[in-house]
Amino acid sequence: MEQQPSILIIGHGSEHSPGPLVSACGHADRLMASGRFAEARVAFLMAGEDPRDQLEAMRARTIHVIPLFMCDGYYTRTVIPKTLGLQGPRTSRDGSLLIYRTPIGMHPGMAEILRLRTLETCHAAGWEPLGTRLMVIGHGSPKSSASAEITRRHAGEIRRRSEFLSIECAFIDEAPRIEDWLRDLPTEGPPVALAGFFAADGLHSSLDIPGWIEAWENRTGSRPGARVRYTGAVGADKRVTALIAESIATEIALQLP
Repeated sequence: MEQQPSILIIGHGSEHSPGPLVSACGHADRLMASGRFAEARVAFLMAGEDPRDQLEAMRARTIHVIPLFMCDGYYTRTVIPKTLGLQGPRTSRDGSLLIYRTPIGMHPGMAEILRLRTLETCHAAGWEPLGTRLMVIGHGSPKSSASAEITRRHAGEIRRRSEFLSIECAFIDEAPRIEDWLRDLPTEGPPVALAGFFAADGLHSSLDIPGWIEAWENRTGSRPGARVRYTGAVGADKRVTALIAESIATEIALQLP
């Protein structure tokens, strides 16, 4: 019987928030609990276990390297491959096959998880989805269109179902910026659900966005949570673990004779 594969989850990491560690370790723990993997380790490009050290300690014949990133940008195309010496999607090294997977945020199933989290937020608030504005928030970048493109793609998939009053996108680091959008949000109007398209509840997700919401509530005199609610970072959702396992199972199935 062939040895079970192992998994190395690599995130960006943060020196200011435990969110990235919580998100990555949550996925690793659930993947190990499934009984389908020999090992699941986590590593970070910043403030955490070094990816090179973690990979060096792994001995499985097949190791799936999972970028816990929302888009295929500089870190996933350049930094991680260079750090680990990857030579494309499949790299043979020291008796192991390293399979470098697509960033988890690119998985088509992420749109469904964003949608479900928004519906759950509406239900908890007592809002009718058809009367609720949905704003999908991505990181964005003035240097690359990758983040904005995948954010808009997932928003477009949700829009096809016509479940919400409107579906828009805003970003942290490019226009339209969510900070500016909230500053200009009128006092009166339909409720707004902000869906965080982030890998973890890091600095932006756990501090910046809640802080901007609070500033709007203070300025307008709105009761907290009465009109604007934030879903948190989608990348930490336990349903994302299933997407990771599903993508690996598909890869294995394609290799069967």
